[in-house]
This record gives sequence, structure tokens and C-alpha cells, in this order.
Amino acid sequence: MRIAENVEMLSISVNRPNADMALHMTLTWDDDNLVLIDAGVPGQGEAIARAIADAGFDVKNVTHIIITHQDMDHIGSIPELLRMAPGAKLVAHRDEAPYMDGRKMPVRLVSAIQRYDNLPPEGKAQVEEGMRDYGEKKFRLKIDRELADKEVLPICGGIEAVHTPGHMPGHIALFLHQSRIMVCGDAANIEGGQIAGPNPVHTSDMKTGMLSLEKIKGYAMKGIVAYHGGYLDME
Repeated sequence: MRIAENVEMLSISVNRPNADMALHMTLTWDDDNLVLIDAGVPGQGEAIARAIADAGFDVKNVTHIIITHQDMDHIGSIPELLRMAPGAKLVAHRDEAPYMDGRKMPVRLVSAIQRYDNLPPEGKAQVEEGMRDYGEKKFRLKIDRELADKEVLPICGGIEAVHTPGHMPGHIALFLHQSRIMVCGDAANIEGGQIAGPNPVHTSDMKTGMLSLEKIKGYAMKGIVAYHGGYLDME
């Protein structure tokens, strides 16, 4: 879905046992750069490549993948995409990078370990698998550029990192200056045609998350992309 002159929303379906859902990634570009924001669950690389092709581009030409945060439904297909676009640079907030490159244990895994004794057998098995995978370094991402709050990448008309902690400590939204589109990741949702806060079930610090929502609202946005809600036109 083309939402601005140089911005495409890529909607990729995820089939789960009890529900189907869509993840809404964002593609933006200029003459020299092709930027993907977030990268789906593991196994979606080919689907993302097809969506990029439908937008008129070749995945091999992706120059940057910007990651809003560490959750696996945002980073899962990055290894596949890097095989298709080996020149792509990974970009994330400096507070989130350690959770993706292995310096810190992912927040979700830490939380699950703390709840281990109260989990059902299948939940305990998942935690044990996650701990083994972390210990064996099965999933590590080398972040090429770590961003600070309000830092602007001078590409695609200007891409500003907006530090929006709460859902995750280093979560960022991305404000696309040229189009005035805010790519919110999981820092905001869309409910009843309005911007709403992050999902409290999956947010580690809801109070901080709501402050981040107010920060997002302070921008002169033309529209927003919520990762689990799609596009909302604000004008």
C-alpha cells in the first residue's frame, strides 16, 4: 500500500494456530537508498522480498534495515534478508542493540525465566530452548549503527529516531521527515480510528509507554503506521 510518494506499507500475513494476523512493515527510498523498517517473524524472508518486488524494488538493493526493537516478530527474518541483501546495514537504538547482539539476554527471555516455576510444561520447554539458543549464540545480529534519540539519518528525506521506551527499553519510532509519516512499531496501536497506547499485555513498563505515546503525538504527523494495526491517516 503506497501511503506517500516515497513510502510503502508492506502487509505480511502470519498464520498462527488460533488466529491469523498481519504485520505492517515500512519501505522508504530515495535515489541512493532503499530502507526497510522491521523484518517480520522467522521464515518470512521470501514473503517480504515479494512484497518489496510488488512495490517496484528488488530486495537485493535494500541498503538499511532499521529495527524498532528486539521482539522476534520484528527481527525474525533479518538473517534471511541479509542473505538476499548482503550489503544492507542494520540500524537500531543504542539501548536496544545489546539485546540483539548478545551482550544482554532478551527481555522476553528474562521475564519467562522469572516465571519459570509457574509455567506449564510446554512453557518450561520453550524457556529451556530459549536459554539453550541464547547460550549457543544461535541468533545474533550485528548492529552497524546505533542511534540516539532525535538522531536523523540523512537519507530518504530524513529519518528521525524517536526513542519511545516502555514496550521495550530501546524501542524507537521513526519519523519520516519528507512524508511526515510516523512509523510506530509497537509503541502505539490504532483503535477505533484513533492512536492508542502500546498493548499492556506485552509492554514491560506501561507508564513509560504512555509517556512515549504522548511524545509521538507531539509530532506534526500526516499519518502513522502501527506494526499490528496498519495505517492511519491523520489529516
